[in-house]
Amino acid sequence: MAAPHGTLLIDARSAGARLPRELALVASLAVDQSFELIVVDDTQDPRVTGIARRHGARHLRLPGAPLGQRLATAIPKTSGSVLVFPVLGSLSSTRSLLQLAQRVSVGEVDAVILPGSTPGLFARLLGRRKPTSIAGICLTRHWYERLGGCDPDLDREALTDLVARLRLCGARLELAAPHQRGS
Repeated sequence: MAAPHGTLLIDARSAGARLPRELALVASLAVDQSFELIVVDDTQDPRVTGIARRHGARHLRLPGAPLGQRLATAIPKTSGSVLVFPVLGSLSSTRSLLQLAQRVSVGEVDAVILPGSTPGLFARLLGRRKPTSIAGICLTRHWYERLGGCDPDLDREALTDLVARLRLCGARLELAAPHQRGS
């Protein structure tokens, strides 16, 4: 069997109760072997094993640790050439994920940032801008390894730090537009 094109890591702690919905959205990618699905889990919740198995994902149990450490531990145990590690709600369709991963795979861009929630209506009406939060990232394994991976001491800031280091190294980054993330 050929190595999967990509690796999709879903963090059980970040996904929480949405884990089954997040996995249901991307389960077809494991069936056609485009991606290997990995559930990174430090919750010690026994239900996560069954949820992962039902959706064709490999369950990777880890001791409690910050997000950066969980990703740094999990990624060397995967084989995809394109890595996607979303946090809760950053993916809304497999078609858009495949398109983003293809662009990264062929070298069109080095990484695509999956933005978090957009400002609410009230904030937009007032013209308030807040910095774009990072909900996930799609990048080549080469860039991930070149940067030395995620900072194991960082939790919520792990992806922001990784993106900052990508920028400092001159990586070609792109922010996924809402239409690229969904539908």
